[in-house]
Amino acid sequence: MIAPASERDPQHTYARWLELGTRIVFAFGVLALALYLSGLVAPLIPLRDLPSLWTLPAAELLREAHAPSGWAWLRYLRYGDYLNVAAIAAFSLLSLVCLARVIRAFLRCGERVQALLAALQVLVLLAAALGAFPGAS
Repeated sequence: MIAPASERDPQHTYARWLELGTRIVFAFGVLALALYLSGLVAPLIPLRDLPSLWTLPAAELLREAHAPSGWAWLRYLRYGDYLNVAAIAAFSLLSLVCLARVIRAFLRCGERVQALLAALQVLVLLAAALGAFPGAS
């Protein structure tokens, strides 16, 4: 079975996935913010404490707020402020998802080099997200 022309066009596939993903993640972000600001989902760090914490260096802020670092924040999704972190993370992973999806479109067009480069880029982005390339401390 031959895929529709729009499925074979890598640019169209990427754009379609990016548009849909952006709409979904934006809706999630608005919902997360509403839950946080309304108080329906309690935050880990009370809103009133934020101004004094924002003046601190990152490491000290984490220590004072008893906040997680790295991927440990995933355990805190029951808190309203961390639902917002999840929305930000989803936005930052969206292009990776779209890029992974477009690999098949490149292959259907016979653009194997482009598919390989996209696959390598996905691998590098995943490795970076998982902390394989730690920054200098």
